[in-house]
Amino acid sequence: MARDGKALAVAIRERVGHINRLYRSGKPLFPRELLADLDRQIDDGTEEIHVVDLEGVGQTYSRSVPGWCTDFANTYRISYHSIQSLTCVHPSFPELILRDRAPVSIGYTSAWEPCKTTLDDVRDVFLANRQAWRTSATCQGLLQYLSSLEIQPRITKIVCFGLGSFGAINGCHSTRCHAQHAAIETIATALTRRGVSGGHEIQCFAQDPAYDSVDHALLRELGIYLLDDPKGFLEIDEETLVFSVSPNVPVKQIVADVQWPAAMIWNTVIAEEKEDTRWVKRTEENGGISWMCPFTTDPDSMRVRSMVKEYSQETLRDPNEYFGDLTIYMRGPA
Repeated sequence: MARDGKALAVAIRERVGHINRLYRSGKPLFPRELLADLDRQIDDGTEEIHVVDLEGVGQTYSRSVPGWCTDFANTYRISYHSIQSLTCVHPSFPELILRDRAPVSIGYTSAWEPCKTTLDDVRDVFLANRQAWRTSATCQGLLQYLSSLEIQPRITKIVCFGLGSFGAINGCHSTRCHAQHAAIETIATALTRRGVSGGHEIQCFAQDPAYDSVDHALLRELGIYLLDDPKGFLEIDEETLVFSVSPNVPVKQIVADVQWPAAMIWNTVIAEEKEDTRWVKRTEENGGISWMCPFTTDPDSMRVRSMVKEYSQETLRDPNEYFGDLTIYMRGPA
């Protein structure tokens, strides 16, 4: 038994070391061409979806939900695994790290429940929240930063990730979601006034799997184009501002591999020495043990830190708590 434990430890160490060596060598976890091919397959409606893993080996997934997970899933979704997710060993289940998990794969889940609130009701609440946003100290601070920051590259589009559904129109989550969408208009207007779009209209795009038909309709009214995953990532180019607030996928790591944009407004990137890598053990009321993961769903990484060194940055003051800890990153001249 001890020998089995030792063999497991050796296998885990070799697996983690191998992935880290590939990563340090510069091998992208989220190559643009892989996402483009995946997007093509989804658009084509093929039953089998093929994705190349980190080793360059093709993996095949079914578009239909497999029988083994129909009790909890009714649709498929693209799964993105950060470098932390691929290399962080769970204290209670260390053997999980040995599973063939690719940076990009197809997973199965339950579709988001459709909004039970009408478009008119959602619109009314959004308009009230937008007005509160426009008069808020956070909005005024954002406008001040955007008017004073040195902006070298041209910005012709804004691509947003994980801003949430408008549908839950009551409570803090609703207020934050509505303010974050209202902020898209604020950013686009401020940048247009700065003349950084080269005379072009700044187009706005949003990607979030939580969007439903009511969200689609309201986004269209706001002039925001809805993009299905992974089209949002493929829309990013060198003239894009990426806007992301605590998403459930590793947006920062995907962007660092796919395309360095003109600017980002997203959760502040912290230094490696400040990053917490410890699992936190919790004892439940029933006596069970659970563990709190040391990294978020959108963690920083070596590549993300290297990327933001090429950008000037300004931490966004948020007294109204619409965003949390965000920083504005603007790329300098080429």
